[in-house]
Amino acid sequence: MKKVLILLMSLMLACGCAFAEDAVTSATLEIDKLSEAEAEENGILVVWFSPDDTTKAAAYAIAAELKADMFEIAAEEPYTADDLNYFDSKSRSMTELKDNSIRPAIAALPEDLSRYDTIWLGYPIWSGQAPKIMYTFLESVDLSGKTIIPFCTSNSSGIGSSAVNLQKAAGEDVKWEKGGRIKKGSNAEDIARWVREICTTEASE
Repeated sequence: MKKVLILLMSLMLACGCAFAEDAVTSATLEIDKLSEAEAEENGILVVWFSPDDTTKAAAYAIAAELKADMFEIAAEEPYTADDLNYFDSKSRSMTELKDNSIRPAIAALPEDLSRYDTIWLGYPIWSGQAPKIMYTFLESVDLSGKTIIPFCTSNSSGIGSSAVNLQKAAGEDVKWEKGGRIKKGSNAEDIARWVREICTTEASE
């Protein structure tokens, strides 16, 4: 029975289908349940890193609005609560931020990005910057010719220099849009409205 369940889950992920899950317990967003959506073949992928549920909840809301496929950047060595203690200068997260050479290993990379034209790239803000695992991702995949729209979740810090630094890591042959921050307390409709505004701005340029 366990092998059957694992196989079913693998098939669902392979088909690019998003699905509703239980309450998002540790999110700082006003989202009680992950948005349910059926992905379409529209060339859009939502990629996110979320050591707690916050950025994950935002990613699901974005994917539901866009009917996009999803891919989670999962650390090969998962982050613990102690690792995410931003008040401890010796914690894993803070140690990684201080060392520009660190590239945390990713459990798995997308098998094929060729069918995607636009990638929404999400991450939490750690002391004003993106986690170093985002650099691991950007330096490990070919994003040539694609449009990247960054989004971050944060209690107070804007996307600011975190997006600028990630853009440099992505390479020159990538169209990098402005993106933005999803504020604390946002709900699924707030996020969907923000996505529509971003898409409208892009279409008018």
